[in-house]
Amino acid sequence: MKKVMIAGCIMFAAGVSASPFEKPEDAIEYRQAAFTMIATNFGDLAEMVKGRKDWDQQTFSQRAQFISQLTYMPEEAFKVTGTDKGETKAKPEIWSDWEGFSAKLDKFQGDMANLAKVSLEGDERSTKRAFGEAAKNCKSCHSDYKYR
Repeated sequence: MKKVMIAGCIMFAAGVSASPFEKPEDAIEYRQAAFTMIATNFGDLAEMVKGRKDWDQQTFSQRAQFISQLTYMPEEAFKVTGTDKGETKAKPEIWSDWEGFSAKLDKFQGDMANLAKVSLEGDERSTKRAFGEAAKNCKSCHSDYKYR
């Protein structure tokens, strides 16, 4: 009985760590959806920073928290075989320079975690400065790894 339980636990753990994507198209759709949510929230923050929308620290902070969590979603979908093909704006450099891409993604995740933290402190100037840092890295990744 003990061996059966151990085997069951191993099989369960293997199933949990497996990719949730049945086809490359599913992974592409997933990462595009995550990036759409990031872009929508980030765009709202940019509108506030640029003064095109009234500054609302609470909304800014909430959206920064959302983005901070969302930045972790796309990575696993890039690792699915075949996701470099199909309807995607992802450049081949993502896979040929995975180390560079991964470093920029890690930096973006860190920048957004910092922005989320700073925005909770309520200082508009510090929040805008942290946003600028995150935006700069976001733009550089788009330049290197995304077709427009």
